[in-house]
Amino acid sequence: MPLISRPEDADCLVFDWDGTLVDSTSANYRALAGTLAGYGITLDEDWYRARTGMSSDEMIDVLSAGSLDAVAVSAERDALFLQTPGAVRELSVVVDIARAHAGRIPLAVASGGSGPVIRATMRTLGLDGLFDTVVTREDVRAGKPEPDIFRLAAERVGVPPERCLVYEDSDEGLLAAARAGMSAIDVRPWRYHPPRTSPPHSEASPDVDTASRKDRAS
Repeated sequence: MPLISRPEDADCLVFDWDGTLVDSTSANYRALAGTLAGYGITLDEDWYRARTGMSSDEMIDVLSAGSLDAVAVSAERDALFLQTPGAVRELSVVVDIARAHAGRIPLAVASGGSGPVIRATMRTLGLDGLFDTVVTREDVRAGKPEPDIFRLAAERVGVPPERCLVYEDSDEGLLAAARAGMSAIDVRPWRYHPPRTSPPHSEASPDVDTASRKDRAS
């Protein structure tokens, strides 16, 4: 059964990029690990995979304890990644939802990734032109789990946050969506091994819902 899609309940669909629309984790890891190795820092792959909701800038800050210029090192990582854009493949279970609703309701990408990298990969995969706006780490002051990226995406397409539906693959992204006042679907159960039947419908994990309620109450 295909991934749950409820466009009748939303006026805009918002998609994370890495791990949601595309399988780029291995390519991103290799690019960041290769860059950090030049600074004498070893990037553990399990550590990286547990934090894919963080931006490269944030990871670099943590791993270097603030000793490196995260923006400059991220630019090196991006340049290394762009040498092999073909190493990324689309995740059709999610991309097919975007294709089905393109031109019918606004579609947005809201990612903590690099704009130049995402747009180059979009062109390589033939996904450019599918989305009405692309919001990336360069566009906001704070990345996920802060809500800024999602709120800016909603603003750009002129849809209230509460009428947006987010597709995400990380705890940080789901929390950011909740903080932005948006419903969200966790795509991880479908990402690589779609189940034969859909799990019971839920818009976010209990932890995310709880965090959202706390935010609204504060």
